Amino acid sequence: MSMKNISEEISKVIDKDLSNELLKEYDLARRFHFLEDWEKSILHASKFSELTLAVIENMVDEKHIDINNIHFEKLFNELIKKTKVTGKDEILMLAIPRVAKSIYTIRNKRRVAHIKAVDPNFLDSQYCISACDWILSQFVMLFLESSPTEVDSIVHSLIEKQVPFVEQFEDNSLVILKEGLNFREQFLVALYRLGKRISKKEITRILKTYSQLVNSTSKNLEKDKLVHVNDNGVVLTKKGLKFVEKKLLSH
Repeated sequence: MSMKNISEEISKVIDKDLSNELLKEYDLARRFHFLEDWEKSILHASKFSELTLAVIENMVDEKHIDINNIHFEKLFNELIKKTKVTGKDEILMLAIPRVAKSIYTIRNKRRVAHIKAVDPNFLDSQYCISACDWILSQFVMLFLESSPTEVDSIVHSLIEKQVPFVEQFEDNSLVILKEGLNFREQFLVALYRLGKRISKKEITRILKTYSQLVNSTSKNLEKDKLVHVNDNGVVLTKKGLKFVEKKLLSH
């Protein structure tokens, strides 16, 4: 599912202005992480964490929140002190705010001394992106009134493998931007990006290619034990996963 589809679903249950800003910062945080601009990634993840608290406050108390004047600590303290009756309340007003605060804390520790031989920015950015993924997934699971299958699809699309040189569009088709990859390699990268078993018919549509090429490539990759093929489609094996990460993504 594309980010546009996710935005449309979330805006049905969350204030549209807030949800638009939340997803904008989420997208920017991930984009700068892919571009290896760790500081900008952390900065936008921090803005995402502020908007997370604003979204919760808006949903719990139906308060209008000025997105240009969010007081993180005040909102955080108000939310965690609220009465929590159900497990949903615990997730919404305790677990999510604490994860949001961990992102906010990382953003504000820029002057903390670190071991000079280690640049912490990559690890900080990686954690922040994972934390943003978790928060957004929780919103989806808590509030979307879609079918279980649709919710599962949305959550998986948020946590699927991300590849900087793969661009996905609103119809879920993929374009491999890295030059010099043959179709076999593009096929493997696409499976890695999708992160789940997918039918040959869908792969053919996503990569805008021919079914004969998908069939022959699948058979050859299966012989090399890089993929597993059954009636439901094709998925990377552990060997295939390692091959993509070592041979196709490492340079």
